[in-house]
Amino acid sequence: MKKIILILALIFSVFAFSEPIRKISVTGNAEKEVMPDIAKINFRVYTKSEDLKKAGQENSQNMENFKSELRRKNISVGSIETYNYYTQKTTERDTAENKKTEYYTTLYFAVKVTDLTKIPDLISLSESNKIKSLKSDSTDKSIYYGEINRNSGEKATAISDTFKVYDNVKSQLSRLGINSNDISVYSYSTVSKETTDNKPLKNKEYHNIYNNFVLELKDINKINDVIKIAENNKINVQGSIAFDISNKEQIESELYNTAYEQTKTKAANILRSSEMKLGDPLVVSESISYQNQAIMEDYNYRQQIAADEDYASGAMMRVAAEKAAPAPKPQVDYKPQVIKLTQNVSVLFEMK
Repeated sequence: MKKIILILALIFSVFAFSEPIRKISVTGNAEKEVMPDIAKINFRVYTKSEDLKKAGQENSQNMENFKSELRRKNISVGSIETYNYYTQKTTERDTAENKKTEYYTTLYFAVKVTDLTKIPDLISLSESNKIKSLKSDSTDKSIYYGEINRNSGEKATAISDTFKVYDNVKSQLSRLGINSNDISVYSYSTVSKETTDNKPLKNKEYHNIYNNFVLELKDINKINDVIKIAENNKINVQGSIAFDISNKEQIESELYNTAYEQTKTKAANILRSSEMKLGDPLVVSESISYQNQAIMEDYNYRQQIAADEDYASGAMMRVAAEKAAPAPKPQVDYKPQVIKLTQNVSVLFEMK
């Protein structure tokens, strides 16, 4: 029993007085500017109808027409993916039924009456034909001017009704013994006006269909052509256009390796003036903040050992990698710009 206790005491003393691992922290950075070769465009197909089925069919037809025209013009598309499709019912006041266009035609005519006994007949005739006004000339009292007004929802009808009244007036004046050569039109015009009837407003229910999709374009030189085709099929750009690189992951991997090799070179140069040699990497991270955290955790751990002589730990500091938060995709306009890819690496090496 004493032998067992002695052996455990020796093992404990080895762990308690073991030297901490010496470390060196270095960072590496690699950058590369790359011209994007693909574009991702967000589009929306929007249709609206009182009939849900009709709205859906129109939405699908617009989408198919868009795809067909892209194929017909040999535009290379990587993918077309719908990421949001939904319907929404709305209620709107039907103002169209209460507004209409009315046409007003005004005809001015002149009649010469030399026989004063026919003046009462002329006045009676104007009243029966609903002639707006009948006035005598300021200098020649034998000449009278009349004004005929008629209106209709159709322009041709308004003009036709006005001339019918004039022809009727002219026929009646001829029967009164007035020469037809003394009756003439000297001016007429037609104008349109928006009018509102007295019908109560009605509410109408509409079905709105939204189809949001993203198109990946392989030839970024065709962006304007694609947008034009979309507009021709009642499809609009939704938001901005994002440009990207087809082999982005491969380039980022190469940059990572470059940055890592850079850390090894830095660490070796720092230790060149000392007797220590560069050992294996303990922590490799794309986040410099994580590297600082790892160093601080190691420091706190050693402080804990120093404060408590009864505690022995032979555990190595945990080696982990923390992925840096991906940078937001650049939101650019219709003209692509160079994309800068950056890779930062922080490495904690052992010193021997």
